[in-house]
Amino acid sequence: MLLPKLPTLTEVAARLSIIFPETFPDRSILVGEMAVRFIFVSLYGGFIDGCGRYLRPSTVINFSMEQAVRVTDEERQYWIASCQAPGFTPFGKPWYAANSRETLRDDLLRNRAIPMGLVRKREGMAVTSPAPIYSLSGTFAALLNPELVDAELDEAIVAWQDRYLDKMTLKRAALLASGVKAKVGAVIINLPMADKTLRLGSGEAAAITKAVCEDMSVRMFTHPVVIHVSHSDKKMFNELADEAAAIGLRIDLSSELPDIVIADIGSVHGMILCFVEVVHSDGPITELRRLALLKIAADADIAPEHVRMVTAFNDRSSPAFKKRFSELARNSAVWFRTEPDLLLRLDTMQELLV
Repeated sequence: MLLPKLPTLTEVAARLSIIFPETFPDRSILVGEMAVRFIFVSLYGGFIDGCGRYLRPSTVINFSMEQAVRVTDEERQYWIASCQAPGFTPFGKPWYAANSRETLRDDLLRNRAIPMGLVRKREGMAVTSPAPIYSLSGTFAALLNPELVDAELDEAIVAWQDRYLDKMTLKRAALLASGVKAKVGAVIINLPMADKTLRLGSGEAAAITKAVCEDMSVRMFTHPVVIHVSHSDKKMFNELADEAAAIGLRIDLSSELPDIVIADIGSVHGMILCFVEVVHSDGPITELRRLALLKIAADADIAPEHVRMVTAFNDRSSPAFKKRFSELARNSAVWFRTEPDLLLRLDTMQELLV
């Protein structure tokens, strides 16, 4: 068979960074060194779906930089004929130690590349099989063609993403991208109350605040009213001064209020008060913070069972979430701007069994 056009390792890395841009969720393993090398070896040996050739993790583990520069068809064909034969001795220094194949097989292939359709596995073969069972998706391999450039490349990537990627992944990527844009210029918040807006400075925190007010509030509550918003460049908005008074709620603004306070006046169980902390670096609802917020609610004659607490992050992959997750309070919740229909609850067993 004819071998595919072969990009360099550098070209593979650059192409992956276009296919999976910085706003793509959980992209690090998809554009990392191991992914680059797996794809390069797949193309080098023509291990592409439909061509009848398969490779195993050790095929990549035993590859080397010395072999990578042998790029004539004759050199590639010679390597293909021998690389998976018993007793094969790699040419040059292998890329990885033999015990690295589980990382390649499990972290990259099983958990990411196969579910996303980047790599195919032979039907009826266990993932732990020592036989060659993997091949690069033909449609994905086509995106790595070094002759595909400029507008044609952009069109091909968009078409491939629309056809093969999970729709929620694409939506999450789009929301991540919108957060990047929000870092420049003012952010306008359209509150769930009619004809009322707030203007915040730029930044990730502003983007999360906007999403909480516009999106999370209407998903979680029947009739949400935003009664308090605090941002780094403005601790209180006079535009909201009448909201709490209109529903008969008195909150001492001198208290250490969270970033956002929302009242649900449409609940059949009585008014619900929701405290939201917006976190892009620090400041989640910890156990100590939860107790402080419950006191603020108590001072406003709001019983604990009518209080909800949410820490809002940008995305599950954000450094802030990974850093602060262990600090989050029990019986609180987590919401992500990029996955607005997902609510992560940290309920205690006692709460679940009630």
